[in-house]
Amino acid sequence: MASTHPLPLKIIESSRVAPPPGTTPEHAILPFTYFDVFWIVVPPVERLFFYPYPHPTTHFLSSLLPSLKSSLSLALKTYYPLAGGFRRTSSTDDKLEHYYVEGDAVSFTVAECNNQFEFEHLASDHERDLLQLDCLVPELPKSEELQPLLAVQVTVFPDQGIVIGTSVHHMACDGTSSMQFMHTWAETCLSGASVSSRIPIFDRTLISDPCNNYSFLYNQVKNMFKPALKGASLANRPSELVLATFILKQEQIQQLKRLVLAKAEQTKTSFHCSTVVVVFAYVWTGFVRSKRIDSTKRVSIGIPADFRARIQPPLPMEYFGNCVGSCMATANAADLLEDDGVIVAAEAVGNAVDQLSERLKMLRNWLVEYATLSQVPILSIAGSPKFKVYDVDFGLGRPTKVEIVSVAKTGAMSVAESRDEEGGVEIGIAFPKDEMDCFNKYFFDGLKLLSE
Repeated sequence: MASTHPLPLKIIESSRVAPPPGTTPEHAILPFTYFDVFWIVVPPVERLFFYPYPHPTTHFLSSLLPSLKSSLSLALKTYYPLAGGFRRTSSTDDKLEHYYVEGDAVSFTVAECNNQFEFEHLASDHERDLLQLDCLVPELPKSEELQPLLAVQVTVFPDQGIVIGTSVHHMACDGTSSMQFMHTWAETCLSGASVSSRIPIFDRTLISDPCNNYSFLYNQVKNMFKPALKGASLANRPSELVLATFILKQEQIQQLKRLVLAKAEQTKTSFHCSTVVVVFAYVWTGFVRSKRIDSTKRVSIGIPADFRARIQPPLPMEYFGNCVGSCMATANAADLLEDDGVIVAAEAVGNAVDQLSERLKMLRNWLVEYATLSQVPILSIAGSPKFKVYDVDFGLGRPTKVEIVSVAKTGAMSVAESRDEEGGVEIGIAFPKDEMDCFNKYFFDGLKLLSE
């Protein structure tokens, strides 16, 4: 692993990018829904896209940077709420809203790193120091009156590559929406014209709330997590974390499915056994081992579930905002620590996925459930193989690497489609070094046994 020190960055430019004048509403207000409330206490989602770029910084500044900024402006014409922020409404203390006024803009930073060895290292799968990756993440400006929702940083590694980093406040939108925006920005940059294949829908009245779930959940958040409502992040990143990427190939995933389904047939049990179920189960069992969780405890995994198609009436996929909720699976730690722990884990995850429609009826209990279960470390999930992060092409080809750095704050694992193989899955984990060593051994020893 490379030495643990911040990258030697030089800030070349700090600017702001707004939608083209006259192309957006003069002002717009989007009230929060009860799906937005769940994410008040969650830190911004920090994603890094690594691209090869074998040119000097001067070439980037004259050739690519103008296109990146002009295409971002055009993308914000369509996704204009991201140029605004969120604030409390003037009428009541418990209401939050997204607020946009024409002229609002996104913070855009350009930096340069002249360390010739770091790009290849940081774009790799093996362990990397979070302190260095943090340098590539844009910081969302803090504001008491109107908290910005999106920030961008582009870091140039001369003659090697560039990194496009984004910070998106989770109160703005979920992963489905934020990745729709990223695809639109990239496609606009690639084509040189505004892309309209994904027209976002901002209408908050599509999420009906006859039972006033918003106020009920807001009061729960206010009582449980008061620091977050004052702008303080609840999740502080532990020191000396390393981040590594683990890949499950398509054949390895199929082997896991066969193993799980063979056991289910023996025990005459039936549950959902998809790719994500066996991937989550495999990582969950490694998580429990690596964290050295007491075998007498109950352990949990939190799985993000997109409820667009499950609420009534269903939402179109183009709905821009949050529509992700909680899906929790629990098991005895002792069972997951057994040799067949992955089978137990898969059954627990599969059953939880099967009951997603029932979860909506329990949404008022989600926060209390999470607070109760979090007395023992919970593995949560960020990202999805469905987001197609490796298709985000700004005219530089596919990214060589995509990372969700913010998993180090939330204790989550990131998931994405494999960049190298159809049907494979990439997993990003941030652990202290000793726990990473334990997870690494479990992960590769388990794959070896599967192949035998």
